[in-house]
Amino acid sequence: MTASLGIRTFSDEQLLRITRLFAGNDDLLTRVDPDATERVRIELDTTAYLEVWLMVWPSGTTTGWHDHGGASGAFHVVRGGLTQETWRGGRLTESDLREGDEYSFTPGLVHNMTNIGDDLALTVHAYSPGLSEMTPHVWRAGRPEPIIT
Repeated sequence: MTASLGIRTFSDEQLLRITRLFAGNDDLLTRVDPDATERVRIELDTTAYLEVWLMVWPSGTTTGWHDHGGASGAFHVVRGGLTQETWRGGRLTESDLREGDEYSFTPGLVHNMTNIGDDLALTVHAYSPGLSEMTPHVWRAGRPEPIIT
């Protein structure tokens, strides 16, 4: 048996390029229910070392505080506007993201994203390796704390 010769790890720039590639697909909008009332995750592609998702964000929807376990990731805003709150090094930062904006992150990032617009927002996300774990967090005593079950 021989080992796979495919790419097993992806750099931040490679993940961003993947999100741009998928975000530029003209057929992307045909996968979206414009009347969605809850956040929806649509699988676009999956390999043993990479997952690509389209996220549909109705107005006001949010992820809640979470991390992505051991996965690195990136996302590209296809449409709409979102706010991302991140907790890193004991500091809370907030960023407004609009169409065309993109962001990459390493494992361990704790963040929360919310559609701040009145219309549907769309984002394309890539994760490497795939999302085998995601830990929800709760905001407590001025910081996010993991919810351990």
